Amino acid sequence: MQINIRTSFDSFRALRESNAYYVDKTEMLEEYLARRFDKAVLFARPRRFGKTVTMTMFRDFLDIRQESADLFRGLRIMNYPDVVKAYMNQYPVVFLSLKEVFGESFESVFRNLQNIVSTVCKEMEVLLENPGVNRYDKKLLEKLMDRNSGMEDTVEFLDLLSRMLRTHYGKPVFIIIDEYDVPMAKALGTLHYEKVRDMIEHMLSYVCKTNDNVKAVILSGCLYTVKNSAYTGVNNIRPYTVLSPIYASSIGFTDGDVRKLLEAAGLSSWYETVVEWYDGYLFGRDHMYCPWDVLLFVQSVLEGSYSNAMGPKSYWLNTSETSLEVIHGFLGKTSDAARNLEELLAGKTIDCTVNEHIPYHKIHENGENLWSALLETGYLTKAVTEEMPLMPLRIPNREIQEVFREEVWSYFKDKVDNVFVRDLINALWGGDIPKAQSALNQILEATLSFYHEYHEYSYHLILDGFFTGLGYRVQSERETGYGRSDLIILDPARSRSLILELKHVKSEPEMADGLKEASSQIIKKKYKSQLAYEDYKEQIQYGIAFCGKKAVIGVI
Repeated sequence: MQINIRTSFDSFRALRESNAYYVDKTEMLEEYLARRFDKAVLFARPRRFGKTVTMTMFRDFLDIRQESADLFRGLRIMNYPDVVKAYMNQYPVVFLSLKEVFGESFESVFRNLQNIVSTVCKEMEVLLENPGVNRYDKKLLEKLMDRNSGMEDTVEFLDLLSRMLRTHYGKPVFIIIDEYDVPMAKALGTLHYEKVRDMIEHMLSYVCKTNDNVKAVILSGCLYTVKNSAYTGVNNIRPYTVLSPIYASSIGFTDGDVRKLLEAAGLSSWYETVVEWYDGYLFGRDHMYCPWDVLLFVQSVLEGSYSNAMGPKSYWLNTSETSLEVIHGFLGKTSDAARNLEELLAGKTIDCTVNEHIPYHKIHENGENLWSALLETGYLTKAVTEEMPLMPLRIPNREIQEVFREEVWSYFKDKVDNVFVRDLINALWGGDIPKAQSALNQILEATLSFYHEYHEYSYHLILDGFFTGLGYRVQSERETGYGRSDLIILDPARSRSLILELKHVKSEPEMADGLKEASSQIIKKKYKSQLAYEDYKEQIQYGIAFCGKKAVIGVI
């Protein structure tokens, strides 16, 4: 069955008017407006989880300047007639997105904010025709429209618009701000970060504090980064983060949503693949999927661009520069960080005291802040349903494992001559053990620190990153034969594979025994048996023993 999948639309109205497949999340409107109303709320989710569609859904439902009955016909919110009567197209709305407010300098950031403010103000041009609106406010609105306003007037524009709209419509205003934290995220690590943060907090403070012209402020973002600000208004924001059981399933796909989507697309047989690659997030007490990934995967299968040889893709890779900067900021920084990353990539959990209210500029202050930020931005998820003081965290799924591997490769490739990496990989494929061993020892010399507490997974991490970065399919700790192999490297185009079994020993005299143990394990547990069924005609097997910065390689 062919269904209309639109992954490029982030507007609720555009999705509905194009007859695109839409997972009904409109009950969130009833939950917020009728049962959990707050003056200022933040819905915090990682990138690509559907925050913008959610924010535009609120706008299209509330905006007094729209006629939205057709958009919501047949959706769950229509089962709540009292909410529909009280709120649908009944309130003035100011909607803006801050995702484009960034730049190389504070001046360019401010100009981009001026551009967005100008666009929003031009949508309110009708206010200039109302004789009841204050004439001084009209003059200021015209300055904002023409981008002739200074800093003070620009950051106060939400207060101005809410005052004018209240006069014009006789009703308080809903203010909806999508991606409110992007300006701070983009400015992270720059000299103008503090100025940008101050500007955004100042702007929010006018409407998040007591303001009779404002009905409510609804924000979306990744982090609750403005908590404990000097601007007391922003401290009134109630955040609903990935840890909160409230609204947990309102943004993102539940397992039921995914099953219905696959059934509608005639792809129910792909369910286990989707689970392995894109499931695994735990928000509050609910298991969730990233909509972006699931929709792109389904779209690729339906349109015929999916490659069985390549397998599922990591669509999330490079979707957030800020999150990648977070990862780069800690790789190789401390042995604790490296060890925790090794544990995570091995499929294990790490314990963390999670800080839900971490500002961007404090992410790299300590490990707890770092892991907290990776949790909030979607690189990690909690491993238990209930919140607890010391939270076990894990990598959610195969896709995010691939993202981490790519970043490990990106980190290490800057530290080692690519010639050594190419020599190692070509020698392994060609069976040239002396050349492979020489190249691997050169790599270890360049990447490992004498102060590193060596683990088997330290070496595993490096090799995994190199092969992944060069485009091979890497299977880590895969169940095959009668056990789990350390690394299987697949080259589908040439129908060949590498099986690598790694052993770490404490002293150089033990390396020979370590190599013998690795080789014996490959044979005894028949690691290559499954690859023959998958039509990999060439299966090359190596045992590798490590001690500090030295390695020996043996072919089976």
